[in-house]
Amino acid sequence: MDHRAHVYKGSPPNHCVCDQALRQLPNGDWGIIFMTGGTHEPEVENHIAMCRSTDQGATWGPPETVLRFDDRACLLSEISVHGEEIPIMGVSHLGRFEDWQVFVLTSTDSGETWGEPVPFNPLPRRTFIRNLYISTWGEWVLPYQGYNTMPDPSASPLADGSFKSAVNGALISSDEGQTWEKSTEIGPTAGWAENNLVELRDGRLVMLIRADRSGSLKRAESTDRGRTWSSPVATDIPNPGTKFRLHRLSTGRIILIHNPNPNPGVRNPLALWVTDDDMHTWPHKRTLIDFPGQLQYPDGFVDADEEYVHFAFDYNRHDLIYVGAKLPT
Repeated sequence: MDHRAHVYKGSPPNHCVCDQALRQLPNGDWGIIFMTGGTHEPEVENHIAMCRSTDQGATWGPPETVLRFDDRACLLSEISVHGEEIPIMGVSHLGRFEDWQVFVLTSTDSGETWGEPVPFNPLPRRTFIRNLYISTWGEWVLPYQGYNTMPDPSASPLADGSFKSAVNGALISSDEGQTWEKSTEIGPTAGWAENNLVELRDGRLVMLIRADRSGSLKRAESTDRGRTWSSPVATDIPNPGTKFRLHRLSTGRIILIHNPNPNPGVRNPLALWVTDDDMHTWPHKRTLIDFPGQLQYPDGFVDADEEYVHFAFDYNRHDLIYVGAKLPT
């Protein structure tokens, strides 16, 4: 049986709600970290907040401010939990993605307090960091989408047009994020080009990539543990131009939470797809939510027993909703 809860409704002056991610915190609480502030993205008022649950998603507390600047917008790209640390990979800018900087913000007390943001030196500007994948051989692989094509670091990609195409790549770490090696880059891919990684049973890595206005996701592969990638090719996985989420279970089964709709901009329904044969086929396809509206940017985690995938999504960019979806046996 699935679980669902309404977490937060945005209202002025913090109407906008997006870029959410649900994580289990070191103390056992659950936290949905998200962007709010202002009426839309991007605005200087955009900032990072968190709603917390102490009863595994049944009820949720009010938003707690994680990071807010007086004169800069900030948003999150990725949140990971390692031991007692919760690092947020974030982005700050002047309101239209001018002077777009990438930072890391860390909590060591389950999000009660946060340190100062520090630059993320491997990819310091004009980059979104996406979901960390920890491989079976122990390396960390961190995918990203980048627009670092302009010599002027203060330029706005909304104005200079560089948001129209992205390059994708990955950072690889053999020492749990202390140092990073950069892969070759692939692309360009149209538009926002969010990407996610997953590992196949033979050790290949697969990167799925959002490809705006194409009606489906693109796919690239790596046979050398993420160092180089094949050229992206179209898949038969429908996508309207939006973010999605991959998870790999201990059995090698792969699950995909996404909007399986080829019509551009129609982010509905929200579905769970499952493959047991390394993404050759998706025999299990279940619609989770299909009430009218935009059901956007699902992100979360699989529980330790691999019975549920828990995630948050935003509804029409102003409501935050939690879902616990039962996985097929």
